[in-house]
Amino acid sequence: MPNWSAIEASFLALDQPHRLGELASSLAHLKSWVQSSDCYPVVPVVLEESLLYLSLIQQNTQINHGELNQLHDVLQDWQRNWDNIKSQSNQTTNIADVASNWSERILEMSGLLSSQSISA
Repeated sequence: MPNWSAIEASFLALDQPHRLGELASSLAHLKSWVQSSDCYPVVPVVLEESLLYLSLIQQNTQINHGELNQLHDVLQDWQRNWDNIKSQSNQTTNIADVASNWSERILEMSGLLSSQSISA
């Protein structure tokens, strides 16, 4: 089981753009893990990680809470229903697509892509 306290402390040491980048990365990992049934045991951990990151971001920012609340609801629904979802390939495909879209949106919110392209 992950050391959530250490993960939280490490996450909170990041600046806001990198916190959003970590959430985007977690969602990208979720997309990858749901695409292989061999990896299904990891999915609940990645969902928990994403929810932790999201709640910490929501506590410490004014960034579009409506949109972040929507993501929170989606992640909680997946977490609650994972045991039923994982046996339905159309549902896991949907999670992969939705997680990928959210990952891209959160990464855009972070501003990290525009910062990197400017400095490159």
